[in-house]
Amino acid sequence: MKKYLILLGLACCATLSYGQQTPQELLWSPDHKLTVADFGIRNQGANAQLSYAQFSLDYTVGGFDFLSRKFNKKVRNVLIPSASWIDTTRMVARSLRYQQTLFDLGEIYARRFRRKLAENRKMIARGTTIVRQWNTEIAAALSKRRLQYDLETRSGADDARQKQWEDTIRAELTGLAPYAFDK
Repeated sequence: MKKYLILLGLACCATLSYGQQTPQELLWSPDHKLTVADFGIRNQGANAQLSYAQFSLDYTVGGFDFLSRKFNKKVRNVLIPSASWIDTTRMVARSLRYQQTLFDLGEIYARRFRRKLAENRKMIARGTTIVRQWNTEIAAALSKRRLQYDLETRSGADDARQKQWEDTIRAELTGLAPYAFDK
């Protein structure tokens, strides 16, 4: 019995430590807009592209998570600063606005994933294979939406379309507020 309690304790510690945000990741937040300091690599005009940000949607869903009422802490939308760069010599504000919009789009899909998990808890009780399938579907939908955004705004260069996208994203985030990470 003591052996099982020790194993359970170690499993809990591993779960808690995995869920912590590391300094190498910046968790999406409604209160923090991207700045040059969030990009680990500063490029000084050596590339035609203005910036690149490495984003990640990740999740941790295990065997007994179907008992949970909230899955908001199980899905994260993060920027990886050490794998992200920005040209600091030109159009910095435009680059930051563009990358922030991509980060915000990722948050929409993170919230949709959280909602899917919450609405389908009983399916998770039968196994987590379905969660991997949902993750793949969410990733594909996000990729299509990012491409649509890039095409319609010319990668954020069309100010009028950029503003329309920002308004749409803000409305979608508001509609998915119950599935924010901190809720």
